[in-house]
Amino acid sequence: MNLDAWLEYIANQHQQTIDMGLSRTEEMVRRLQLRQPAPKIVTVAGTNGKGSTITALESLLVGAGLRVLSTLSPHVVRFNERLRLNGAELSDAEICAAFAAIEEARQQAPVIALTYFEFSALAALWCARQNQVDVALLEIGLGGRLDAFNVIDADIAVITSIGLDHEKFLGNTRDAIGAEKAGILRSGQRVVLGADMPESVLARCRELKLRPLCAGADFVVDEAKRAAWDLSWGDERQANLPLGNLAPSNIALAHQAALGLVQVSGAQLAATAAEAFIPGRMQQVNHRGRLLVHDVSHNPAAAKFLCGQLAQRNLRPKQVLCAMLADKDHAGVYAEVTRAVTGPWILVDSHGDRGISAAQLADSMQIQTDQAPDMTTALEQAVARTEPGDVILVFGSFNAIEQSLWLRSNDDA
Repeated sequence: MNLDAWLEYIANQHQQTIDMGLSRTEEMVRRLQLRQPAPKIVTVAGTNGKGSTITALESLLVGAGLRVLSTLSPHVVRFNERLRLNGAELSDAEICAAFAAIEEARQQAPVIALTYFEFSALAALWCARQNQVDVALLEIGLGGRLDAFNVIDADIAVITSIGLDHEKFLGNTRDAIGAEKAGILRSGQRVVLGADMPESVLARCRELKLRPLCAGADFVVDEAKRAAWDLSWGDERQANLPLGNLAPSNIALAHQAALGLVQVSGAQLAATAAEAFIPGRMQQVNHRGRLLVHDVSHNPAAAKFLCGQLAQRNLRPKQVLCAMLADKDHAGVYAEVTRAVTGPWILVDSHGDRGISAAQLADSMQIQTDQAPDMTTALEQAVARTEPGDVILVFGSFNAIEQSLWLRSNDDA
């Protein structure tokens, strides 16, 4: 089978899209002998910022000469974005080989029904072992304690942020969600925590006798400058780091994690700040003279963070295009963005099992505004209402960014 056929196949091997629990993955790891897929393992959990942190950490480790397998989820355009070796996507053939090995093991008696996410996680572990990497960077999914990757004991754990999202699965308070995310922690780990962690995360660290490195205390990001930032840790400080695609706070988390594995030079840190890139996170694309800023912020905490990043880059959107999934806090996201962005909105239909129409989104946000059936139509409307040099913000779910076909090319069109 080719990769498209495999992806269709693995999407239909379990009756539920999400089925929290570790027993299936535990058994598959045993069958495939994947308990130690790499000499060093880093897990990254959190409500927002996981992909950016892994991308920055990958850049730092590869820059230091290590061989690195990274996982990212979900993808924007193609599945291969989820599995990277030294920053490059794995080929269709490599991923298909992983799926074939997993399927063979899955069919042993008793046959195990795996979710799409479990198949993907096992493929990452298999590819890490096959490629004999030095480090595997594993992005935890929506939770932590019951995420498929949590069957692997990591040497370093990062929790980027805790906010309200996926409450149906994780709980309705930051403390409850933090407790789920803190399920990735192990005794003896190097632990790096983002800012404003709830007490449940800190309590778990105390239970395991961990001494976490905490943002704002053990390392400090100073973003007071325009287009540059400073990072301090211990007795060291690096000033005037460039402001690129990734948020400084996530680069700082990655830097503290990397220091548990390698020495990081000032030049490596600056290069990562300037060059490390992940699609759909403050991604800027020129289109017919306008600057499109794409971001996958889809909960209130992420929306607030997005507005801060726009302000630091002196980007003032004249038009906002937004598509979201059905199970999100639409009104909360709208409130956060409109505190900082004054441009008019166009709401756009989202697609898939969790998609909602623009009309439904407007009702949920309790607003009256323009609507469009797809991002292409919305963009045409936005271009007609703006001038060359204006900024257009395209944000919301990953589906919103996936719809943006112009995102696939940086060519001005």
